[in-house]
Amino acid sequence: MITQAFRRIDAVLALLFCLTAVPATAAELVLRFASYATERPSEELRKMEPFQKEVERGLRERGVTAKVEVRIYPTYDEAIQALHLGEVDFSRLGPVNYVLAKQKAPKLILLACEGHGGDKAFSGVIVVSNTSNIHSIADLRGKKFAFGDPTSTTGRYLPQAELVKAGLTIRDLASYDYLGRHDKVVFAVAAGAFDAGATNERTFQKYAVDKGLRELARFPSPTQAWVARGELDREVVKALRSTLFSMKGAALEYIDRNGFLPSNDSDYDELRKTMKLVRAFGG
Repeated sequence: MITQAFRRIDAVLALLFCLTAVPATAAELVLRFASYATERPSEELRKMEPFQKEVERGLRERGVTAKVEVRIYPTYDEAIQALHLGEVDFSRLGPVNYVLAKQKAPKLILLACEGHGGDKAFSGVIVVSNTSNIHSIADLRGKKFAFGDPTSTTGRYLPQAELVKAGLTIRDLASYDYLGRHDKVVFAVAAGAFDAGATNERTFQKYAVDKGLRELARFPSPTQAWVARGELDREVVKALRSTLFSMKGAALEYIDRNGFLPSNDSDYDELRKTMKLVRAFGG
């Protein structure tokens, strides 16, 4: 019931953000951008505004006059579905969600990936309380584990792969649950509702000290993919890609990275192997 209430709030906030944007003129191109909430929707929207304005400015410099409409979806699945159905034009997708979206829509265009210190990878983290007697992944046997969204890369697939590598499956845990956003995972572990949880390094660093958490394990992940629907005009695609590559300053706060990098579909091949490995976990 609480989860449903949060989703309704998320949906209302996303709708309000679209409605309060300056309306496009009849002759103006409207580009619909989809993202998903990894933190509180109000925080997502705060970061989004400078990004939105910078994309519009960058496109204008490249000869494309467009109004960018932002739609923040409560879940990864809803964002992918909107892209697949052509309800949005471009989107930010987590690595696993890119792989899943590409399976559904092979013509999907990979615009760029996010740069993390000039690299195409960042880290996921398994967290426990500072007072926990858990000191290795093997110690998670018989414990309660909090995952993020069922299609999250660092919140589900990669940590489950780490458990499988350590010889653990769903049957070896006392219980588990999927909590959705990364911040909900760290809050639940801090509150003692779960013995351990999976999140990304950004969320861990943000809350570790205040919430009394420590890192149990760390694992690499490819960065988020930025994609456009396959039918989008190629000149618009070119302008979008160029705009992302040149982006800097406050607009990058939204992604919490230092820029965008060229990317190829093959950058996600190792992740595809990991997704197959996770089938052994059984969750």
